[in-house]
Amino acid sequence: MSRANRTRNPHFRRPPPDEGPLLPLLVMALVPAAGLLAMGFWLPADLILPAISVLALAAAALIGIAAFILPALGRPRPVSAWDLAGALTLIGCAAAMLGDIEPVVEFFKPMPERSNARG
Repeated sequence: MSRANRTRNPHFRRPPPDEGPLLPLLVMALVPAAGLLAMGFWLPADLILPAISVLALAAAALIGIAAFILPALGRPRPVSAWDLAGALTLIGCAAAMLGDIEPVVEFFKPMPERSNARG
């Protein structure tokens, strides 16, 4: 059997491309999602959107840096680390546009000092 006939054999199939481990991508998707969910329970209602914005943009930056440093995470597959970083960036920008800044300013405004005198 010649080499040309072996490659045209209908029973011969190439193995699927290695997609690499999906566990790091799953962790990179679930950790920010858990943080976003936890913020909904622990923060006042006025601070949820600004906090989502900050957390989503920070997670997008970390995932983008990880995809840049570790090329296996950025390889083209159905969902790559670059896709996660882009989705989190979009979520963070949308939350920043929809959120209001006044509650954040009020939250970080210094409290007036109380005097020790009673009266």
